[in-house]
Parts: sequence; structure tokens; C-alpha cells
Amino acid sequence: MTHEGARHLDDVLARRTRISIEAWDRGVAAAPTVAELMAGPLDWDEEQKQREIKHYLMRVEAERDSQTQPNDTTAEAARLGAPDIVPLP
Repeated sequence: MTHEGARHLDDVLARRTRISIEAWDRGVAAAPTVAELMAGPLDWDEEQKQREIKHYLMRVEAERDSQTQPNDTTAEAARLGAPDIVPLP
């Protein structure tokens, strides 16, 4: 994270480590621990940590929902159902 420029939990779990596609639970169980580890170097307060975890869980849920859809159009709409996280100030 400090060397790769990752600023969000989603970025670390989905893109930097690929836990979201390689772990059986998509990294849900690891999310609080990873957020705690990221909090210090990124100067997150408790509110930001909780926001990051909530966002990640919403993204995982949207991905799971997309995989139950009958076609590509509805799957894409479901996948995009979780809003983007607001950039850090």
C-alpha cells in the first residue's frame, strides 16, 4: 500500500492482492483486519475505517448479486449497484 499508492481497502483487496477473487469469502473476513493495518499509514480515523469496510462489503455483495442475474445487461447493472467510494481529502 505504501509503495503501490493504494488509498482504499477495495483497492488492496480487489486489485493489489486479488483476495476478492481468490479467497472463498472474497476477503470479507479479512476486511476489518486489513482496514486496521491500513489505518495507521493512511491516517484514517475510526469513521474512515468503517466507511472503507462498509464500502468493500457493498462491492462484494454487488458482485455476488451480479452473478445471479439472467443476462449480461442485468449483471452489469447489479455489479455497478454499489456506489464508488468518495476519494479521501
